[in-house]
Amino acid sequence: MKNNKDNIEIKKLSDLFARYLFGRNGSEDLLEDLVNATLSDFNFEEVKDLEIIDPFNLSENIDLKESIIDVKAKTKNNQTVIIEFQLCGNKNFIDRIFYYISKNIVSELREGEGYQNIQKIISINLLDFNLDFGDEGKPHRCFKLIDTENQNISLDYIQMHLIEVQRFIDILEKSTIEELKKNKLLTWMKFFTSNNLELIEKELKEANPIMTKAIEEYKRFTSDDKLMRAYAARDAFLVGQKIMLSREREEGFEAGEKSKAISMAKAMKNKNMDINLI
Repeated sequence: MKNNKDNIEIKKLSDLFARYLFGRNGSEDLLEDLVNATLSDFNFEEVKDLEIIDPFNLSENIDLKESIIDVKAKTKNNQTVIIEFQLCGNKNFIDRIFYYISKNIVSELREGEGYQNIQKIISINLLDFNLDFGDEGKPHRCFKLIDTENQNISLDYIQMHLIEVQRFIDILEKSTIEELKKNKLLTWMKFFTSNNLELIEKELKEANPIMTKAIEEYKRFTSDDKLMRAYAARDAFLVGQKIMLSREREEGFEAGEKSKAISMAKAMKNKNMDINLI
């Protein structure tokens, strides 16, 4: 390990760093604070005594390319908490969330067990991109199974939280220290979006005591040569994925425009319109 003399700032929503910060044995207090900050934002019941499943192991995360759950934990009453961090994507990411939720429901129920043993799934997803639901956009949404005619009636099997981190930036610029103290989710959003952690370190620690540990772990991560090499490799892979996703969008748009033009030309031809117009 060496000192971070260059004050390197990494993407705090990187899945590798997130697994290191929240997914190791000994990180239960950090994880519990983030989970409860998310639940409290909707006045949901908080969780206690989280147990991390499949703790972070650097050797298993080097050269990681397959899709796996970033952090998974169990509560004292056997509820499952899934946390995902995603740097880029689109609305199709919701399909992946549903896949993980469904897979966990099935995997938790042993063959021959009664359906009454199905446990609640809390899925928390921190996204570094915005989703388009056709409305004005919200920084934090939660989806549950509800009665469409009476939304006060719901089935408490799943919670699917979508936290669009970038939407918090304007909110954070106007937030006072007292507001940060009252809403711990804001302190986590400030931590994740910061480009210079040193400038807000004192404020974060005052607003939320757990930030002392979070910041120390961040410094430890960025001062470790092996971890930083793994981070650089993972970041390069994710940048490549983002470029491919952008290219697929462009190609899809071009294909759509071409198809639209062909359909229009055929329609005009069928109406015996002037060929020069086509």
